[in-house]
Amino acid sequence: MADPLSLLRQFNVNKKDITEKNSQIIFDEYSWPKTVKTNYLVWGSGKDGTPREYYTLQCLLFLLKNVHLSHPVYVRQAAAENIPVVRRPDRKDILAYLNGETATSANIDKSAPIEIPTQVKRTAEEPQNEVVKKPRLEETQMQRAKEQFSARLDAPKEAPVVTEQIRSLSEAMSVEKIAAIKAKRLAKKRATIKGDDDLGLADMQGILEYDVDVTRDIVSRERQWRTRATVLQSAAKNFAKSIFPILQSIKMREEGVTAKQPAPEPSQAPRVMFSLDPASVGNGGVVV
Repeated sequence: MADPLSLLRQFNVNKKDITEKNSQIIFDEYSWPKTVKTNYLVWGSGKDGTPREYYTLQCLLFLLKNVHLSHPVYVRQAAAENIPVVRRPDRKDILAYLNGETATSANIDKSAPIEIPTQVKRTAEEPQNEVVKKPRLEETQMQRAKEQFSARLDAPKEAPVVTEQIRSLSEAMSVEKIAAIKAKRLAKKRATIKGDDDLGLADMQGILEYDVDVTRDIVSRERQWRTRATVLQSAAKNFAKSIFPILQSIKMREEGVTAKQPAPEPSQAPRVMFSLDPASVGNGGVVV
């Protein structure tokens, strides 16, 4: 919910106009009485059992308007207009907050009650930004305009001129015939221009706007195609930074285990022992 102190800071930082009308202070569409209390504590209040006091909206706005004055002159000016003054110990901190130099202040009471603003109604004299509605073309009118435009694009072009057949007009025909041809050509040119003008800029603009509206409507109903790869994509978070180190550590761990295991010894073929028996040498026998 909007509170007067936050809006006063926002309008002051953005250099927006704050209106004082009768007994009201108006921030665009919100309005508060001038005597409404903000949630900024007055220096020294709320201590040692003293009740809490808060600066009014009129008091802080008057300080912003007269910030160029020295503090004694500002106090006299405020007393002359019967406006409460900002105490000297609070002046620096309040101006730093209202000018956007600090994001918050220790003297702002978050638990203070905030008065609900009044909605400002527009008067008849105030200009209103009316939305200009585009004229909607009927389907038949749109189709007819498209057909005319397509027919004009598909119209046959004039035959090319053969340079070998070019001769002087004065040699080929009389002056009267030349004048008749010029008049006929001029009439044809006027008719051609008139035919092109039948499809005016308004119709062309309507065709383009109609196509844009139809395309925008189609795009608004489109849904993103989701696959196992695209569902893991995110514009706000990069999963690669957290997944790739895990995969790398697993790979290094597997490679380390493989390196520690001793290599298997090459298998040897079984040896066959042969011995000669002296008793069987004569018989050609061999004992294995």
